[in-house]
Amino acid sequence: MIEAQELEGEVVFKSFQHTFPDKVEKVAFINGDWTITIGDEVFYWAKGRLLPEGLRNDWESYRSQMFSLYPKDIPDPAMYSQSDIEALRVEGEADRDDPYMGFQGALYGGTTRTEIETHQVKLAFLGKNIVIHEDIVEPLSRVEQHIMTYAETDHEVALFVASIDSIGGYNWRAIQGTQRQSYHSWGLALDIQPKKSYLGNKVMYWFWERIFDKNWMLVPLERRWIPPLGIIKAFENEGFIWGGRWALYDNMHFEYRPELLEVNRLLAAQGSDTQPRHAQDAPDLHHLYPVTLSSKASFWEKILIYLGLKE
Repeated sequence: MIEAQELEGEVVFKSFQHTFPDKVEKVAFINGDWTITIGDEVFYWAKGRLLPEGLRNDWESYRSQMFSLYPKDIPDPAMYSQSDIEALRVEGEADRDDPYMGFQGALYGGTTRTEIETHQVKLAFLGKNIVIHEDIVEPLSRVEQHIMTYAETDHEVALFVASIDSIGGYNWRAIQGTQRQSYHSWGLALDIQPKKSYLGNKVMYWFWERIFDKNWMLVPLERRWIPPLGIIKAFENEGFIWGGRWALYDNMHFEYRPELLEVNRLLAAQGSDTQPRHAQDAPDLHHLYPVTLSSKASFWEKILIYLGLKE
């Protein structure tokens, strides 16, 4: 029988293998754990810590990595239970620090600012000059093509493009409220901010709203600034996730995470329901320190079922 932690490693690593075939050499079960090889570096699942062999037995000294389902629908605060609200309040106030980042370094070309900046390039995107990781030049160019095609027939998409005030890409910094490096630090995320006249009085980011409103998680969807569906689809079709689908919402944020979409695709292919049951079942994948996959019992029970390991 495959243990739950071992199963998690297999599913996550194979999702990386499918979405980064030019970088992942192999996925294999070695020495009682799942491993993934990138170049000449081998990383063990190590209960979600993604550690090299020399550190795998010291896994308790490291935080777990961030993997979660990507919700199909925007979480509606009108449906939150009191337990949902309290769980989100706790997560929003929790102290969070850095997990071991060697895996990301192997995948994206380094863990230091000097190393990462050798992989950054300039790109014109939706009329703005941005700096992003070389790996996402092609998918981001396709995103722009999709958006401009939508804009020809979708007035809301055209208005969105015209309203853009700034687009932030590469920015070596920790995530607000944490010690963990943002995906902006690899140049793998974009923050698209509209002009104030387009934004109006709508809310865009939970962390900013938290300063003024202790019930930031209950801001109704109609009071949140949400990009047109065509914009969101254009990004998601090319491997990006949108921060507005997180319970801890970041509606300006798009992040290149094709492996998370691949997990959803694998489950959908087996007819599994990939919708989180509660708000706290879909934690913020960018701004909050992640919890281990094993804490999402309902999700992993479904994987066990579709693999025939549980009835």
